[in-house]
Amino acid sequence: MSSVRPSRSLRILRSATFRLALFYAGLFVMSAGALFATVYITATAAMQSDMQAVLRSEAYQLGEISQRGGLLGLAQQITRRMNFRTRGPIYYLLQGPTGQVVVGNLPGMPPVEGVIDFMRDTADDEPDTGRDRLTGFGLRLSDGSFLLVAQDASRLIDMQRAIIRAFTWAGALTLVLAIGGGWLLGSNFVRRIDTIGRTSRAIMEGDLSARVPVRGTNDEIDQLVAGLNAMFDRIQQLLEGLRQVTSDIAHDLRTPLGRLRQRLEDAREHATNTTEYAAATEAAIAEADSLLEIFSALLRIAQIEAGAQKSAFTDVDVSGLMHSIAEAYAPPAEDAHHKLESSIADGVTLTGDRQLLAQMVSNLVENALTHTPSGCAVRLALRKAGSRIEIEVADNGPGIPEGERDKVFDRFYRLDRSRTTAGSGLGLALVKAIATLHGLTLRLEDRQPGLAVIAASV
Repeated sequence: MSSVRPSRSLRILRSATFRLALFYAGLFVMSAGALFATVYITATAAMQSDMQAVLRSEAYQLGEISQRGGLLGLAQQITRRMNFRTRGPIYYLLQGPTGQVVVGNLPGMPPVEGVIDFMRDTADDEPDTGRDRLTGFGLRLSDGSFLLVAQDASRLIDMQRAIIRAFTWAGALTLVLAIGGGWLLGSNFVRRIDTIGRTSRAIMEGDLSARVPVRGTNDEIDQLVAGLNAMFDRIQQLLEGLRQVTSDIAHDLRTPLGRLRQRLEDAREHATNTTEYAAATEAAIAEADSLLEIFSALLRIAQIEAGAQKSAFTDVDVSGLMHSIAEAYAPPAEDAHHKLESSIADGVTLTGDRQLLAQMVSNLVENALTHTPSGCAVRLALRKAGSRIEIEVADNGPGIPEGERDKVFDRFYRLDRSRTTAGSGLGLALVKAIATLHGLTLRLEDRQPGLAVIAASV
């Protein structure tokens, strides 16, 4: 069953980054709209107030002139102001006490005192530009005359249109920039996701070395990529370990399986009585038990490397544990003509599995007792410096050649001189698995003579 992959453009539009950019653009436009309404209303009110103040001042000035020069002097002053305007188009109307128009560029009207808004008469075919709407201030003079000073709303309308135009362009530019920025961010996001997808598919197809490139920006995607690469590294290590185990099992178990088959075949062809059959059966059972022990060790190593035991970790008294191991191995060491020494610091604890830690140290002690000649000393030590602890098992035997020290912790690896002794080559591999589980690092030190294996906390 095939699936149709969406086009790149559609994926960008659907990306979280693009939608987030549009969301914030929408919030900005809404905020800008609220700001526009506030500016529009405030500016309009301020300009109207300023216009009314100007008209009121003009009307009162002319009223004072009327008191000094009478109606005739006022008419002359209005005529001069209409002919020599310096403050924009201002309209005047002066009506006598009987209502007749004395002078002005406005038609007569009923007297109204205070602020007044009205329309100026225009021809029917003239467009409405806003200059037909007038705001005036009416004043009744002491002799009964009526004075009206008015001004058209052109400046107010021009200002309102400028505000609308500015916010329209700003909103349009914001949307364009938001869409463009969202597209760029979404495209970048999709490219990086595609890179992760390609790397994942390459790994699924068998290229375990493929990794997602890190840009070095340390952003969320880089942190995700770093986590994925660490996971891919771990998967590669586990798969390579599995391949190595499979290869080791196929190679190292061939000999005991061959011996088992040879013993059974010899019993079938050469055994002639019950005693010989019983001896052959005992030998075959011993070989089978050895094979079962190897498989049990491999299974235990696999379980430890998987980290299943971490859920049962508790605080372990490492000092008490080391004293118990030293006491337990003192008699076997004496029987093998070895000297077991110990130097154990008190009060040392570690979060972990007591049984596994005991097995790790026991394997190291047994390894030292088994592979050193009689008369050698084995030293068991526990040290603490601050929060760092070190567990050491050392001997003064022949040691391990420098070229083979990196291999002794591999499964089934055995030194040539150790192949005559019993063992499967899994003891130190188990030690390494337990140490790694507990966050301990292993190192080998040449004591000249002898060797020290040290498990240290990080």
